[in-house]
Amino acid sequence: MTRPSATLLPTGIGQTLACMLGRGVMAEPVIICATGGSGTRAMRVILERAGVFMGDGDAVNNVGDAMPFEQCLDDYINAVMTETRSLDYRLDSLSDGLRKRVVGDFSSCVRHWLAGRPRAAARWGWKNPRAMYVLPVIRAIFPKMRVIHMVRDGRDMAVSTNQWQFIKHYEAVLGRERVGDDDPIESCRLWSKANLDAARWAERELPGRYLRVRLEDLAQRPWDVGREVLAFLDLDQRQLDHAIGEIAEPPSLFRWRRIIPEDVLETIQNENHAALEAFGYLADGMSERAPSRVPAAP
Repeated sequence: MTRPSATLLPTGIGQTLACMLGRGVMAEPVIICATGGSGTRAMRVILERAGVFMGDGDAVNNVGDAMPFEQCLDDYINAVMTETRSLDYRLDSLSDGLRKRVVGDFSSCVRHWLAGRPRAAARWGWKNPRAMYVLPVIRAIFPKMRVIHMVRDGRDMAVSTNQWQFIKHYEAVLGRERVGDDDPIESCRLWSKANLDAARWAERELPGRYLRVRLEDLAQRPWDVGREVLAFLDLDQRQLDHAIGEIAEPPSLFRWRRIIPEDVLETIQNENHAALEAFGYLADGMSERAPSRVPAAP
């Protein structure tokens, strides 16, 4: 039998009740999202080790993605993107039928997810990179949600072996036909638009509840980033050493320097200069600190 908390929590009444009972953090799920291959798995491990329920067993796949949401994401991302052509959208801009269906079905997914939450786990959330495309939908269910947005250099992402978002969603987001499954120039165009759109929406709509983390910073300064993450979620800093564990720099970091031909690299950097700069990636590498905010849309 599904616990009452799993049934009630995706509702305003349930979240108000949680706050009245001193369990307000239950109304603040933590969502880890990104372009796939940007370090969400490492971030999930940190949160889980710090005591955040992030799913277990058959509810997650081998990289920790929350599987109860997968069908919903497949069913709705392209429909939403076709109407908005942007990840920075208002929920009321969707057609009435689509809006009602997507919110209703995501609420059902949340109830399924919460059925596995241990009673003692007040802080909870899930990791699914593609949640980035439906943040306004999730916020409609959980107005106090918190988002950790992982970002990795778009040049690295352009030559990643993980091109599922490119394959599945390029045409719906960019509004033009995709040619091939592994075009680094086109892949970086999606990286730019998706991450800038998501960052602009979250910075505006989730003040104090949005944290952007570059994978490069996590890999090279894990304790600094770990402290920031624990503080963002009001978690005990004494858990830092255990949470960070064995976070290390992946060998694929900065692979773009070895793999991308100079002519292709020049095109990628010219076409995606605004996004690369906004996230602190420079022609020869990256800035020591990422900018705190991305520029407004032109």
